[in-house]
Amino acid sequence: MSPLTSFTEPPDFGRSAIRIQQTRLRWTRNGLQVAYPLAALLPAVYVLSHPMLVAWLHPICKDTWPILATCAMAAILPLLFRRAGASAWSLSVIALTQAIFQAWCYNTGSHPARSALQTWGIFPVNDANFYYTQACELLSGEQITFMQGARQPYPLLLAVLLKIFRHDFRLVTSVFTILMALATWSAFEVIRGRFGGLMAAVFLACVTFFIRIHCAGLFVTEQLAVLYSLCAVAMLVESVATERKVKSWLYCGGLFFLVQALNARPAAYMTIPFLVLASWQLFDSNRRRRAQMVFLSAIAVITSFLLHGITYQRVVAARLPSNAWYCIYGLLNGGTWRDGLKHSQEVSQSKLALGPSNWQATVTDRVQRLSLLRQECLSEIKNHPGKLVRGCSRAAQFLWSKNTPFRASFPEMPSVWFTESARWCAVLGVALSLFFLLRSGSLSPKFKMYQGLSWLNLAALLGMISSLPFAPPWDGETRIYAATLPLFYLLPAFGPGALYALILNRSHRTTVESNADSQSKFTVGSAVIMGGTLSFLVVLASLCFVRTGLVGKNGWHPVRVMIGELVESPSSVSSFDLRLLQAGYHLRLIEDTQPTCLPNISRRDFIHILPGGAYSAFSSAFKQLPAGSELVVLPYYVWLVLDEEDAQAHRFTPRREQTGHVVSPPAYFSKGLNIQNP
Repeated sequence: MSPLTSFTEPPDFGRSAIRIQQTRLRWTRNGLQVAYPLAALLPAVYVLSHPMLVAWLHPICKDTWPILATCAMAAILPLLFRRAGASAWSLSVIALTQAIFQAWCYNTGSHPARSALQTWGIFPVNDANFYYTQACELLSGEQITFMQGARQPYPLLLAVLLKIFRHDFRLVTSVFTILMALATWSAFEVIRGRFGGLMAAVFLACVTFFIRIHCAGLFVTEQLAVLYSLCAVAMLVESVATERKVKSWLYCGGLFFLVQALNARPAAYMTIPFLVLASWQLFDSNRRRRAQMVFLSAIAVITSFLLHGITYQRVVAARLPSNAWYCIYGLLNGGTWRDGLKHSQEVSQSKLALGPSNWQATVTDRVQRLSLLRQECLSEIKNHPGKLVRGCSRAAQFLWSKNTPFRASFPEMPSVWFTESARWCAVLGVALSLFFLLRSGSLSPKFKMYQGLSWLNLAALLGMISSLPFAPPWDGETRIYAATLPLFYLLPAFGPGALYALILNRSHRTTVESNADSQSKFTVGSAVIMGGTLSFLVVLASLCFVRTGLVGKNGWHPVRVMIGELVESPSSVSSFDLRLLQAGYHLRLIEDTQPTCLPNISRRDFIHILPGGAYSAFSSAFKQLPAGSELVVLPYYVWLVLDEEDAQAHRFTPRREQTGHVVSPPAYFSKGLNIQNP
């Protein structure tokens, strides 16, 4: 080639500089998208980590109107500050509200709703101690000794957090608070961006009251179920509102997380098939495309069940039939789950304590009892199907008359006027959902996403109703539906939100347009990352914990070894080194002149919140404890009450009168405590 025909174009330095500058701006915007939410969490982190005046916490933790005001504020503030990062204002309000719930536990030694699953602001009792025990077994390298039904995801996640934070309950509950706030914000922002502030505010109010009552400060499966479910709501709502290519993947991901929620807290499983069928209507394409969507939805559901089954087989030693059979027996015979439990005990008259020496015999006995009860229930349904129909009718009447989705008989609830308003907003939501589906051909195209959300609403409603035989509402009331209630709460939100949109459309005003793609990408991405991380940690924990920890003799947890020695070898017992137990949280009693801030609790607050039930037998002993004493909560429902000397030496020296026999409930007092009748 001649020099005259060979020419190399000189580099365009100006164009390269522009590209570099655009890349820097893009990275700056992406960095700010992360920085704004992190900054918005700072007030919540401060509240969680510092002492607070109880008078400042009281309105949010005990009243109804302040919650509604904060929900309205979360919807209004992003409208007032429309610049980049406006959604961080709503995150700040949501996180601060939920942090105040948790701060009430830290600064009063009680629960905002006086839940029976917690005492002294942080000690897990009843079911909560059961899950704590399972987490401690996993941390010791053991399989979970026994579990009624497959509820291992929450103990696995709790074990991870206990491992990271060295059994510091305060840090663990603070992390759960931040995670819950982020999940709530993701769902809220997607709804606000797509359907407007009114619908988002009503949804947020319902979710916030549920969290205050059934999640804040508790070690229960409802926490993980609601986390997953809120992530699912964010993805499902975005999938019906967007027309982007990720529509199908968002829907399948939402289904996956909703099944994960139900695996964590089983109840309204029938919601899932309705959502799978709804995918046929949500995607306006040819039959082949719709069939492909139904198939992908089913694959997402099956994937979640497969992962759940793998972790269950790996971490649970004795696989008992689900305790749902107690509920089904009560449904068939006009009673509750307690009647099923009582009947199963009558079938097997074996009365065994839960000591280390006969633990396996106890597990075997429970397996046999539940298996016999299951066979009896199935036979009863086959021979007398009318009992099932009458039981379902009774469950539906209870659900409506007691307003179960929004109200329970215990613990403390919001004002009746609010829960009744939520009920009728849900009825309006059902009516408008049917309206949008029946009038789909004559409505404006701008209401297409309202039609899509109507399918989700009906799936949530029909799923709850068809699940009543397996999860009757009188057994646990509101909290048993924790996994699907965030999805159900779209109904009361849809009522006023859709009505407002119709009124604006009728008056020819601008209504909510689906123009929130850039904002929703980040909030939905947060939900995907959070739900995916939780799922990954649960699976990873099942692979790492079992048979990797330190266990005591005969493969028992060190706490069970200690109880065995107290019961069977009292003469050889002098004291126990608490550092060898690999578990426990310490609560210190202080003088009444000092304010409560866990792990320090004033004697006045300590005595004011004495536990009931079986522990009420120790009430007089608890009232005699001096300042400087410590209480230690351990797995297997074991409490140790230490004198000041034992507390400083990190040991426990038992009283002779509490050795050589089973102490029930297992609350043991140090020898140096000058108290009577422990």
